[in-house]
Amino acid sequence: MTAHELPEDVPVRMPYADPPLDAPAADRRFYRLRAPHVDKASVPVTVRVAPDADLYVAVGAGRRRMYLTPAEAWALWRCLSEAVASTGEPPEWIRVHIRPTTR
Repeated sequence: MTAHELPEDVPVRMPYADPPLDAPAADRRFYRLRAPHVDKASVPVTVRVAPDADLYVAVGAGRRRMYLTPAEAWALWRCLSEAVASTGEPPEWIRVHIRPTTR
């Protein structure tokens, strides 16, 4: 086993993912979801994927932004998914498929 492999007894949760719909591979794609908020109606979360560019994550209408390399994004996904999963069952509003858009 290499450093990048998980032991066989570790459960692996596959993310919800849909392939881009009729979007050329060279175009940038945006993945968006609105998260419920206590004081507001919702908070937008957006991830931009563009060829030959870092991933761009924006939370709260772009006020909180972060650029990530694909390797950093995978590491963040792994840590964040495990951390959030430890808080309990996912809420119903998260059980949706996110279709990428070009804008």
